[in-house]
Amino acid sequence: MAKDDAQALCDRLFTTFLAPLVLGGEMKPGKPFGGKNALSIGDGRAPADFDALSRCDLARVRIARKLAPVDRFEQAPNGHEWALAATLHDLVQATHPGFDALFRRSGPQRILSVIEKTLERVPSPRSVGDALSRHTWLSRMFDLARTDVQLKWWTGSETFLGEEPPRRLTAWPEIRRVQQIRTPRPLMDLPTSGASVDPARFTSVVEAILAKTPLTDLAAINRAAPAFVWRHESLALCATNAGRTLVLRAFGLLPEKQVDTALGRATRALFAAKAIRALVVAIDLLRDRALMAAAARIGAERDPDPLTLGPEHNDAAFALSAGALAASHWIAQTGGGFSEPERASFLRVLAPAASSTAANEVRALLPG
Repeated sequence: MAKDDAQALCDRLFTTFLAPLVLGGEMKPGKPFGGKNALSIGDGRAPADFDALSRCDLARVRIARKLAPVDRFEQAPNGHEWALAATLHDLVQATHPGFDALFRRSGPQRILSVIEKTLERVPSPRSVGDALSRHTWLSRMFDLARTDVQLKWWTGSETFLGEEPPRRLTAWPEIRRVQQIRTPRPLMDLPTSGASVDPARFTSVVEAILAKTPLTDLAAINRAAPAFVWRHESLALCATNAGRTLVLRAFGLLPEKQVDTALGRATRALFAAKAIRALVVAIDLLRDRALMAAAARIGAERDPDPLTLGPEHNDAAFALSAGALAASHWIAQTGGGFSEPERASFLRVLAPAASSTAANEVRALLPG
């Protein structure tokens, strides 16, 4: 694809795609940007629509303040954020029904290949702040949806994929018995709804985008697909105290059991792979999550209920037990900075989960 004027690319990407992604509203994605164009926008380039940019800045601060005391960001995306936004735009466009036209069915696969190569040029976040900034731009990526309209009238019917029906077909609805059925197609459903895109390849590209914005990956850990797996980037974020704090706060905004289920499934996979260094990071996160759960109970009641598991022996129980076991061991070994009565309270609350059947499974999996 030919390289276009960088400012024009910046304005088109922001106006038609990135600003609506942050603010909500109708997106109007167009011609795929391609790798060279995505990377050419670069640092220090701001869109001309300053009003929308200011509103995005306020929205991003609201997103960030759920996780950290942030007052402002650099208003415009940096070069890596522009590139990530362009790859997400092109991913959506790869599922456009227009690519099903005769002689163009290889188009979506070429677009996915370009996206993969482009993402190889985007480095991982340089810092926790960089990870948070990327997240504020892309946090709503799983809210993306295309609305398909099935139109029926007295003499026929037609389906419009991601497009509004022409007015001539919706005119005189009562007389012509016009019916409209609107069906939202979320991001992960797009390959199965009218486009010649391999769903497995599409999922792989989504995972590659998530790898470049690990806080978004973890903050959407309860998604149905693609299932969360521990990656180098998400582990690197959780390996720092500041990163782990952001992640734990992000988990606090999600349904608890769904988070535990995803963490348990992903951490089991690390045990199966004998990924010892990765396990250290994952178990530390589970430990801190268990400590937070115990602290909430201790702070809420004078005689707190213990941290117990449900009757099912599943991934959620595995995560909770692993965290409780690690937390109990940490308190016993280091004291955790708690007073003697506090240590006793924590150990009492953690004890049922730390001595459960799931905890015994964790012990059996731990290296000798």
